[in-house]
Amino acid sequence: MKKTRVYPVILVFVFCLIPIVQNRAFSELEEGLGKSLKQDSVDAWDAYLSTLERNGLADPHWEVESEVQEKLIDYFKAKIDAGVSDGLTSLPERLPSYVHRFPEEMLRAIKSHAENVLAADPNNGAAAKFLAIEAFHKVNTRISSEKYPLLEKTMVLAPNDIEICFFAYAACTRLGDQMQEEALVALERMLERLRGGNHKVSYLWTMRLYTTEVDATPVQNYLRINKRHPVVNRWEAVLNAILVVFENELLQTPDSGVFNIIAHIHEAMGDIEAAQAVFQKIQPYYEERLKQNPNDRTALSSLANIHGKLGNSDLAREYRVKTDPTLAWEGQVLPEFSPVVDLDGKPVWLADYRGKLVLLDFWATWCGPCIAELPNIKEVYEEYHNRGFEVIGISLDSDETALRKFIKENQLPWRQVFDEKGWENPLVKKYGVRGIPAQFLIDREGRVISVKARGKRLADLIEAEIGDNTD
Repeated sequence: MKKTRVYPVILVFVFCLIPIVQNRAFSELEEGLGKSLKQDSVDAWDAYLSTLERNGLADPHWEVESEVQEKLIDYFKAKIDAGVSDGLTSLPERLPSYVHRFPEEMLRAIKSHAENVLAADPNNGAAAKFLAIEAFHKVNTRISSEKYPLLEKTMVLAPNDIEICFFAYAACTRLGDQMQEEALVALERMLERLRGGNHKVSYLWTMRLYTTEVDATPVQNYLRINKRHPVVNRWEAVLNAILVVFENELLQTPDSGVFNIIAHIHEAMGDIEAAQAVFQKIQPYYEERLKQNPNDRTALSSLANIHGKLGNSDLAREYRVKTDPTLAWEGQVLPEFSPVVDLDGKPVWLADYRGKLVLLDFWATWCGPCIAELPNIKEVYEEYHNRGFEVIGISLDSDETALRKFIKENQLPWRQVFDEKGWENPLVKKYGVRGIPAQFLIDREGRVISVKARGKRLADLIEAEIGDNTD
């Protein structure tokens, strides 16, 4: 039981590091592997990447010029015809990250050529690799698992190809538990191909297992299996191999993200003492960062996690509050508003809501998570409003017209405080709000129950408070 309690906390912490880890891993991969896309000497591929850059990677409406398409088709046909040399294809690195952007007619042409080549030469690993990547570029859990043999075939035909093993693992994680054993096989093959090679390359590929390319890290997969399952020993061998890679990296380049991943692996396998030793070792690193910048939120949140793991609960809370000052209000009576008015120009006072359960919702129409949370708030409001539940919105928008339009279109029935000041809103500063949505749930006496009243937790807290205490 002790182990199961520690997993969720460190899991959340490790995933907070993903964007940092991902950016570093991607840039270092392109520099360190010597075969990055932008280093590829083929003009057609460079032209394609330039097209993406000009149109914006996030733009869903970009088009590739017909001349570039024709050159790319010829380029890929040549790469596919070349097959495998020294256990590798000459297809460009990171192809799985780009193939979903290929225009459909171009993708069909290359796919058709690859199918014809593979039919004529079943041992052509390049054709198999392109077809495998194409098959999984839009994962459909109802059909894509049936295409796994293409990945299996490619891994056999390209015995030195690390990327296809990584891609196979990533694809299997997107397909969920139905492909867990196949994910294990792909991961074993990837680590085997890395063994004995350049350490930096091994580190960079292993670090990619902790980016958003995969839907489940090796530890997450390990924690999902029954510990009596026959493959449990193989998963533990994989985790130990990953530990070796990361521990070797720390001997050369101390890195806080790697420290935390190592601790995560130790905890998952039940070695709490080893995990705590890692936290003790990394603690001075974050303390030094705080000396240089007392407002370093990564260092603050990391130290909160470290002290929590080491059993220093008071220090853990102190650092959590420094990271998010709103936490200090939990259990306290929230001070009265500064003079504020709602969109109708009427003054809003917390004192007017004594005897009610109130959700103070700091939000904005430009905030994606805020918008995603609104249906939940509306549902809870409709269920509990007649039993004494109220909502006060504190909008950080700057455009009143757009705000009013949004409120009308989405039929938000509660009052909205708005002053066009955004993050300079006096209530934001007064209550220490540093990120939105920030949802303060306040009881009948004005005491803050929670500053994280989101999702199912909001309804659970309200039900616990209101319960049988209806007026």
